[in-house]
Amino acid sequence: MKHIKKIAMAVLAATAIITTVIITESMNNKSVVTTSTPSTTLSVINNEDFAGTATTKQFNIPEGFEYVKVSFKNTGSKAFTFTINQESTAGTAKMSYTVPADGKEHTYWSDQAWSTGLLYVSMSSAQGMSGRLSVRLGTDLNKLKSL
Repeated sequence: MKHIKKIAMAVLAATAIITTVIITESMNNKSVVTTSTPSTTLSVINNEDFAGTATTKQFNIPEGFEYVKVSFKNTGSKAFTFTINQESTAGTAKMSYTVPADGKEHTYWSDQAWSTGLLYVSMSSAQGMSGRLSVRLGTDLNKLKSL
């Protein structure tokens, strides 16, 4: 007689990804294990447009997704600066760079894991700016860099 056991584990709080493992045993057959792999990255801002002289976007880092990758495409004629701050726009600065006005995608990440919670991406340029922003989070820095 076959016995089936199901074990469900809630994984990665904000994503509601569930890994299910089904183990089938019988007297004449050894165990068969089927698993589904949980996601290792999460897109929290996906190609959002921005423009003007200053704008801010907010995102949340859920537990387990401590690595951050930020991508910009500057579609304007002038460079702009961005800063990522923790907890508020005036909070602890986590990252800051200038994005050139060359129409290419520029990607930035930190080799250090970041804390969970709210983060704010602030972009500014005295001459005005336009572009697109993407933010992806990951559980593994090398996997995140490769995307």
